[in-house]
Amino acid sequence: MKIPIRGLSGFLFFCILFIILSPTEASQTKKTFSFQHFTTKEGLSSEMVYAIAVQGDEVWLGTYGGGVTLWNRAKKTSVVYTTKGEPQEKDDGVSIKWKNHPAYNDVWIILADQDRIWFGTYFYGFGGGGISYYKAGRKNPWRVFNTNQGRAKKVVSLAATQDHLWVGSEKGLSLLDKKTEKWTAFFSASEGLGGNFVNSLLLERDSLWIGTNAGINRMSLKDRSFKTYGAAAGLADIEIKSLVKVKDRIWAGSPRGSLVAYDPAKDAWSPLETGDPLKNGGINSIHVLKDSVWICRDNGVSWHQLQSGRWESITAADGLLSDNVFSATEDKDGIWFGTDQGASRLILNP
Repeated sequence: MKIPIRGLSGFLFFCILFIILSPTEASQTKKTFSFQHFTTKEGLSSEMVYAIAVQGDEVWLGTYGGGVTLWNRAKKTSVVYTTKGEPQEKDDGVSIKWKNHPAYNDVWIILADQDRIWFGTYFYGFGGGGISYYKAGRKNPWRVFNTNQGRAKKVVSLAATQDHLWVGSEKGLSLLDKKTEKWTAFFSASEGLGGNFVNSLLLERDSLWIGTNAGINRMSLKDRSFKTYGAAAGLADIEIKSLVKVKDRIWAGSPRGSLVAYDPAKDAWSPLETGDPLKNGGINSIHVLKDSVWICRDNGVSWHQLQSGRWESITAADGLLSDNVFSATEDKDGIWFGTDQGASRLILNP
């Protein structure tokens, strides 16, 4: 019996469709994600969320232009700390000290410490900016610092030890003594930094790794000497946006999207070959949370599961508020992402 041409075409179509939707391929279908969102409708002071820190049920969200929003998940209440509308307590010519508020409204970095939470702010004009901390139990829980003669004004990175706070800004690296609450040192390109803009800090037992706009530095905490790594040491891009420890290796990411890892045996960096579906996107930050690496990019989030080695992507198409993701942190059963449209919380094992 002859099969009509039209019928044959239909038969071939269904054969091809069967192959495309075969069980092997279907098993690799991308899984769905569940999210909760926190925006201005829920009490967020500004939609652009640069930084997030979690302590128990309290979620601190650092925003652009809106200061800090403190969201209590259990009580479902929010409190906004902002300099807007507050009178100046004192203008010392270097920094504006506001009463019981963060140093400024543009909060780029939040660091949870032993008994307080540090905030790094970014100020474009004269006065304002710098660091502050919030310590619960004090009559006035906020403590605002001067800007170390303008050298810790546009703060984008922080790292804390038992006794000190390292502060990275567009002018270099400042050191604060946590006990005396005084600035004790400052380092810039003149003292050996690869570049003055300190985007990222990573502490190890004996070293401080410093990601700058012109390479990576490793500082010895013993004598504070510098080793500089640039293109000759294997960096694909010399501007480094983020540094993170992944198992026994250090990863570094750039605003152009390159990802490299440090090889201590060679004392050099080499490209990371990954199956990351978003690898062409610029990197804003990298985090190790819940046995996975989360890379916040300008085209979504890259998720690398360390145990299985699998790479996945999470974008606005999967439920994120936006593809432009600045930061991430974890709570007991989820991952928070700061975006330019608010905060998204990925629910794990919903």
